[in-house]
Amino acid sequence: MYLKVTLIISLFIIIPHVLLGPVYGSTGEIIKIRGKVYAIYPSIKGKKQILRKGTIIKGNVLLKSGKKSFAKVKFKDGSIVFIGPKSKLAISQINVRKPTFIELLRGKMRAIVNKNSPLKKGYNHKMYVQTRSASIGVRGTDFYLTYNDKNHITSNITLSGDVSMYKKTDQLIHESIREEFDGRQVIRFGQDKHIQNTDDHLQHRYTKSIKRGRFSGSFPSYDKPLAPIHISLQQLNALSSNDNMGTGARGNIIKGKFKARAQSSKNSYLIPKPYHKAIASDDSKENIDQYLGARPGGHVDLKTGLYISPPTESKINEATGLYDMPDDLGGIDSNSGEYIPPDGVILHPIKGFMASDKNYGNRDFKKNLQKLTKLSGGLTDKIQGVVKIFKEITRSDLYAQLNYNYTTRVTEDYYGEHREITDAPSMLWNAKGFYGFQIYHNKRYLWYVKGALSALYHERTLPEVKRNNTYTGNIGFEFHRKHTFNNKKARFVADLLFTTSYMDYRKRNLFDFYTENTGLRLSEKFQFNRYNVSELYYQIKAFQGFEDANHGNIHHVGLTHRFIFGNNYDLMFGYDYNQRREKMIPDHYTIRNGFFKAIRKDLIFRTDLSIEYSFQHHNSKNNVRFDDARYYKIQLELNKRLGEFWKLNGTYQYERQRANGEIVRSSFIKQTWGGGLVMVF
Repeated sequence: MYLKVTLIISLFIIIPHVLLGPVYGSTGEIIKIRGKVYAIYPSIKGKKQILRKGTIIKGNVLLKSGKKSFAKVKFKDGSIVFIGPKSKLAISQINVRKPTFIELLRGKMRAIVNKNSPLKKGYNHKMYVQTRSASIGVRGTDFYLTYNDKNHITSNITLSGDVSMYKKTDQLIHESIREEFDGRQVIRFGQDKHIQNTDDHLQHRYTKSIKRGRFSGSFPSYDKPLAPIHISLQQLNALSSNDNMGTGARGNIIKGKFKARAQSSKNSYLIPKPYHKAIASDDSKENIDQYLGARPGGHVDLKTGLYISPPTESKINEATGLYDMPDDLGGIDSNSGEYIPPDGVILHPIKGFMASDKNYGNRDFKKNLQKLTKLSGGLTDKIQGVVKIFKEITRSDLYAQLNYNYTTRVTEDYYGEHREITDAPSMLWNAKGFYGFQIYHNKRYLWYVKGALSALYHERTLPEVKRNNTYTGNIGFEFHRKHTFNNKKARFVADLLFTTSYMDYRKRNLFDFYTENTGLRLSEKFQFNRYNVSELYYQIKAFQGFEDANHGNIHHVGLTHRFIFGNNYDLMFGYDYNQRREKMIPDHYTIRNGFFKAIRKDLIFRTDLSIEYSFQHHNSKNNVRFDDARYYKIQLELNKRLGEFWKLNGTYQYERQRANGEIVRSSFIKQTWGGGLVMVF
């Protein structure tokens, strides 16, 4: 009997192993190393393993290298990963039936992905790589990747094959930085959810394909990676043949054979223009002069991630079809492929070319540096502004809006109930300001305080209109709990908000207290897959108001869902139920609201169009104002993005309400046109 049981158990263990293969195994072997490189395993917190040639690394592991140090790791599928000096990367390879996932946290890496190894079932790439600002997908490819944690620029040079790159939104970059204020740097171990999220990014229409010999980068404040451009052949060949990540002896410095003259005005060559493309194919020599973005043939600085482009007067090399670089802008180390700035100059990741401390007092050198800065320019104000926000005031959020509208009649919104004031038209100003500050933030929790002020002003001088000019202030606190649902990001939010409004309700040309409320909103945001994002919420408010010294509470419950339909369209729909219970008048006022919204992204350059339709059914239990009402609204809105922080908006709104058994005027048709400026900081 014992023998039979043992045999059965053995079969259950052996058969799946034979059929499916091992699920867990070693990640790879160190086949070459120089200097000091450490391995840190999440299962052994804080303990460092010194790596040597022949060391086997297993499962999830963090690799850190010292100055002038590097390591070469060979995976079981034949792929090779190099970690460069002063770098940090996390490798996730617990499940051998899934692709390798790597997060480059700092520095540089090179990967040679075996083109003969098969794709894992259900995946589009053999290896996935993430930095704070980019998502990378590769198949049979040899590529060089850098990430600078000072300017958050990710740069890729493809040595052979093809690399797919997606530039993460600045909101994602911002969020990842904020998570580290009150916690350690977030290391994304785990293949399942991180591969899925990376694969979702790579299916976006802004993903760029970077082929052999080309460079592209993900820069803060740009919507998408730069259009890929050819780098100098000297740098490409040196990087391809280098096997020690630039830790060997320095070779000859390859420079151009001419000097450029300084321009009368600065040109920004360190940041290529993001939206321009070649008119003809990249390989067409005769059309290179018509290239509207950065000129091909420049150098990539592997420390800062910046691209140094040939200046205006550079000439095309007939042999290569690329622009030649002048002596004034430095050269390439023939051994390592590293960019070498001119003598006495350093390339700062944020400020651009700067004099080194040793040469700062040399007058002749200062003149040369002035010429250099005119030739090369500096980082654009746009980049510097974004980096400043990321690094210095990243705990704060600012929002401001100013709109000017024309409306065919004036109505007021009394906790969701639409009340007509007059059928006379009016102009109105609407101004809002918001400030939020993060008290505590790590990868799991967020504590957030906020405050806002708003003002509504009508130009119509009728007393019944003027009394609805309103000043509103609120202060609140949010608690966020970040987690995962179906291997996707999810978030629970508890939002407490206190609001007070003042208006001239007594028509005394004096703003009096009108109404106030305290509300608690609980919500859960989650997504089933990359196409569907949902939110469930419940809110309760306790209010009191000037009118009849009334007070009561409001219950609000609802669901919204966003369907991401391809790369250009979003569809949103939702339903909520709202019930207002008043004490002075024993009445239950209910509102049932359903809406549908379609968003067309980038209809024209950086402009989004949204169309929304909503329907509401209002009911008063004791028929205090009316038996019931039906409210319809159609709204068109255009949003034009002006840089990173400003938006122009234009709106048209059509509203209609039909009320039955009304005691006061509650049936109306209203149209509103307007526009304004929004600042999100």
